[in-house]
Amino acid sequence: MIIALHGGFSIEMLYGFGAALITIAVFLIYMHYRVYRSEYYNEEYVYFSSWKKLFLYIGFLIVSLFIAVALFWILSFIFIGIAVAVRK
Repeated sequence: MIIALHGGFSIEMLYGFGAALITIAVFLIYMHYRVYRSEYYNEEYVYFSSWKKLFLYIGFLIVSLFIAVALFWILSFIFIGIAVAVRK
């Protein structure tokens, strides 16, 4: 990884972060779609009280965001490595 000495991000880091953010956005959209299309959501979840739905959704968001942060850093390093290798 190239570290810029002028205090800014190198172009490889910007490409890596951008690609990772796009991948994470697609991941979160896909996970929400899968949950929405599941049998559990369509058959059981509709009968829960509003508070229980809210707590389940917040729990799902917290877990999804922890996974998204971990994937962001992993994918950032992978994409930065690819950008550095392609540039050489």
